[in-house]
Amino acid sequence: MDINLIIGENIRARRKVLGLSQEKLAEYSHLSTNFISRLEHTNHQNISVQKLNQIAQTLDTDVSQLLKSTDVENITPELPPNVNYLLKQFENMNPVKADKIAKSFSDILNEI
Repeated sequence: MDINLIIGENIRARRKVLGLSQEKLAEYSHLSTNFISRLEHTNHQNISVQKLNQIAQTLDTDVSQLLKSTDVENITPELPPNVNYLLKQFENMNPVKADKIAKSFSDILNEI
């Protein structure tokens, strides 16, 4: 099977397991929805390693998993996509700022 088709199928399968739309995957990985759609549905869209890595990070997996010609339907998400997105935002933040925001979230959760 063509490697572009394998990548596209793996991206689509992982995206669906995580409950992400193409639009959300595009937004979270800083790519266009059209690009994601072409990746998933054609073998004519080439992808750079950098963009593939952006998608892999958004899908909470690694590039090697997106290259494998295996059954990806059995992948189980560890956390919902929005939680993963927030965690990634925290990882890229200044630790003091991240702690302050986490404290605010904790206060809100305690009030619920």
